[in-house]
Amino acid sequence: MKQLNWILTLTLPLVVSCSVEERDIPTLEVGQEFTDKTVRLIEIDTFEVRTSTFKLDSMITSQGKRLLIGRYLDNYFGTVKSESYLELTAEDYRVPEDAELDSIALILGYDGYYYNDTLQLSHIQVHELLEEFKPAEDNFYNTSVLDFDTIPMVTKRFYPEPLGGDSLHVSVPKSFGEHVFELLKENSISGDNDFTEQFKGIVLRPSTDASSSVIGFTNDPEKTYLRFFYSIPEEFDDGDEDDGNELVLDLTTTPSYDLGWFNRITGDVTGLPLETLGDQEFELSSMNGGGLTFMQSGTGFVTKVQFPTIKNIGDLPGTGTILSAVLEMTPLVDNEDILPLKDSLQVQMVDQNNEFSSFLMNGNGIIYGRFGETDLEFSESIYQISVTGYIEQELIEAPEIDNGLILMPNDFQSAIDRVVLYGSAHKDYAPKLIITYAIYDE
Repeated sequence: MKQLNWILTLTLPLVVSCSVEERDIPTLEVGQEFTDKTVRLIEIDTFEVRTSTFKLDSMITSQGKRLLIGRYLDNYFGTVKSESYLELTAEDYRVPEDAELDSIALILGYDGYYYNDTLQLSHIQVHELLEEFKPAEDNFYNTSVLDFDTIPMVTKRFYPEPLGGDSLHVSVPKSFGEHVFELLKENSISGDNDFTEQFKGIVLRPSTDASSSVIGFTNDPEKTYLRFFYSIPEEFDDGDEDDGNELVLDLTTTPSYDLGWFNRITGDVTGLPLETLGDQEFELSSMNGGGLTFMQSGTGFVTKVQFPTIKNIGDLPGTGTILSAVLEMTPLVDNEDILPLKDSLQVQMVDQNNEFSSFLMNGNGIIYGRFGETDLEFSESIYQISVTGYIEQELIEAPEIDNGLILMPNDFQSAIDRVVLYGSAHKDYAPKLIITYAIYDE
């Protein structure tokens, strides 16, 4: 029999009457006799918690409503960069034959999201897309790429205002749109297919040497669009009230069409511990990661947690049941002003190949890792995750499967938030699995 290392932190003799309900001791059978029996409650926090990091091969980024554009440098995740690819169409392609193109502007509406230092100067480069906007598979992913003109038609330098500003205005050279505008005047373009044959779309990229922030812009067609300003000279006045006034033609993404845009999100981790991660089945243990484990939205890094010694609980004398099981993990606080911690984390189950199986759930729905107060001297908060149902499932699992839990930030496909956690190899802030266990019939 394996030896179980455990600490008795709380012992309470209780006389349990026959009126004890199932919710009081969750796994006991209703109708079981407890009269005159003594129940001891113990708290165990010495089961091994094994932590590691792996990287998802890819994730869909052509859903949601957020364009992510920017670049910044990170001590753990290297060079983090996001660029957006957009196919643009119009509701109406009719332009009067006497119209004259005055100017072109790209309007990008802020959606309130940002990450890293917005006090630094940012850059957006606008490139013309050269390839048909069609995914290689059924969706576009964070690893997808389409061919575009490597010479930008314009570069916009700006200080982001994601909270106080309404939108970013980028003036685009008239020469970029003159050919398309002439075709519109000639009625050579009558629908989306005709238009996209002439104009594939645009790519919005940060400059290659910038280190500032990643900014979220909405793809809502009411707030983000490529606008052609044109007018009809008064000499062609035919009595129409529009003559002599500035008119507009807006090109937007199509809200009902999920494949009209995507974010390409990359992270260059050359020279960092995460460089060793390639295929999704490869893992970096916290022992080899400096006592840390990592997760980041967009780039696909997730933290994996396993409990290899949990079945040793069966070595306790007598018959018992788990009342609760809580996983506690401590985040590394690193420049929280510009790299804020997330107040909650997604929790999912994965199999032995690190493939998703389902969200972690209980009777109230999906379980999240949430901040809880702690008395640690140098850390004000920890993530607490209720894993009671998962541990109970692990105890009855036969044969044993090398599965586990993974932790990741919310908005995993439409943000670049990152969290660094102290892993199982860390001597001071290693994660803990705290089990409250009721023993009877010793």
